[in-house]
Amino acid sequence: MFDIAPSVVAIFIPILAVVGVFAVVITSVIVGGKSKELEHQERLLAMEKGIELPEPKEKKKRPRYLAIRAWGLVLFALGIAVLIGISAEAGIRHGLWGLTPFLVGLSLLLAASIEKRDLPE
Repeated sequence: MFDIAPSVVAIFIPILAVVGVFAVVITSVIVGGKSKELEHQERLLAMEKGIELPEPKEKKKRPRYLAIRAWGLVLFALGIAVLIGISAEAGIRHGLWGLTPFLVGLSLLLAASIEKRDLPE
């Protein structure tokens, strides 16, 4: 159906990665600006009507160990997938490269559990 040369695919991968990163950044800036604008309009409307100003919303920060744990799980699963995939195709000798993301993910999971334990209640 599609007959795309591997060299063309190799060129598109970094281009799509860069475009994707810019799209995520631009989207987050737009969404953040829109929420600030809505909060500002709400405060102006309250001032016009003589109503007590609403308190600024407290943004709850997620504990850092949650992000560390998420990245640890992703890298852990990626390491297992690379290990199995390359081992099945090229042999275990080459598949051992999958241990790198596997061990980094395992280290992040360990760091997250230590950080959670040390976190004050």
